[in-house]
Amino acid sequence: MPLSRLNLGHQGCLIQRRLYGNHAPFTRCVNGLGAGRQLPLTRASSEGLIITGPYLLVSRLQSSTSKKAEPAVTKYPPWTPPQNGFLSILPPSWVPYVELMRLEKPGGLYGFYFVYLIGIGYAASIAEPIPSPAFVLSTSAILLAWNVFLRGAVCTINDNLDREFDRQVARCRTRPIARGAVTPIEGYVWFVIQSLVAAAIVTQLPFSAQCFHHAIPIHFLLSVYPLAKRVTDFPQVVLSVPLAWGVFMSCSAIGIDPMTMQTGGIAAATTCLFVSQAIWIITLDYVNACQDTVDDIKAGVRSMAVRYQNTFAFISVLSTTQVSLMVAAGLLGGMSPIYFIVACGGNTVMLVAMASTVNRSRPDVCAWWFLRGSILVGGTTVVGLFGEYFSRFNDKNTGEPSMISGEIGS
Repeated sequence: MPLSRLNLGHQGCLIQRRLYGNHAPFTRCVNGLGAGRQLPLTRASSEGLIITGPYLLVSRLQSSTSKKAEPAVTKYPPWTPPQNGFLSILPPSWVPYVELMRLEKPGGLYGFYFVYLIGIGYAASIAEPIPSPAFVLSTSAILLAWNVFLRGAVCTINDNLDREFDRQVARCRTRPIARGAVTPIEGYVWFVIQSLVAAAIVTQLPFSAQCFHHAIPIHFLLSVYPLAKRVTDFPQVVLSVPLAWGVFMSCSAIGIDPMTMQTGGIAAATTCLFVSQAIWIITLDYVNACQDTVDDIKAGVRSMAVRYQNTFAFISVLSTTQVSLMVAAGLLGGMSPIYFIVACGGNTVMLVAMASTVNRSRPDVCAWWFLRGSILVGGTTVVGLFGEYFSRFNDKNTGEPSMISGEIGS
């Protein structure tokens, strides 16, 4: 989109509006004196005028953003009936409801479920007596089914509440409710059905009564999360708390009450693990939201991706905090080198790669990390914790000394 130029003399400066809205626009001198310097400007007026400092006067913006500064916007094709994949073999009337569950897009499910696997691996490692692999596997399978319907219900209510926003966002406007394939009333009914199925699945968990104490607030908070986008720039924080709460629910499913831990050290370790996963979810959803920043600003959607535009700094700060809390959880929980090398070390490598490559000017890269980030980052945590669990289980069965901190050499 063109930006008008003024005859600014030998300074040869082009006044540009910063990428996202009228917040702290800048000038960049492209030739002459001060070339390459960025100079702060006053806030742009509602008429698109920028008042500059000495030597520079006024530029009227011809559009809301400069095309040169604007990130690449992915062109999303209109919706067409699926021609391949499992959606293509379903009856056409089922397709919109399955799409509401996002079953054809597993990236979000990884984000939901891996937190529970992390909680199971952690709880199984510290439980006394240590549970059998069969018990751990069956509990993990039930929690997978719970997450499929929990995520489906949450995505459905999200699409219903956000349908007007979705129609203004290129990536989202083909969602079933936004495109009119499902009415809002039908969407609410489908949400209730999935919620009831999810509740029925929780009854199959070991220690189901304790698990319901976690499942109910998790489901409620995730269901109202879309409303946070209207009132705060931090909806990712609102999302992260109930998702990370899966650590506590998984502990209850294994038979450990996270709210009444036997020792202060274990309670602190569990809390550190919970907060580390909350931070990871904030980071992952931030990366996902970076795909839609331009459209979100136009639609008035608030998020941390709109507020914090420096992706490298944002991801680096949160990732450093995340790994530090994971290390603290390992020390407080008496984990062996397996956990520190695989989980903490693996997270460090993957998060450095993410911080170095994510760029909002490349929505395709953001989408790649959102799809695979839970596998690469969450997966290394899962492998590290399950490696810890199997090491302890093997030590118990063979009678060999454990590598757990404090027991080495005992």
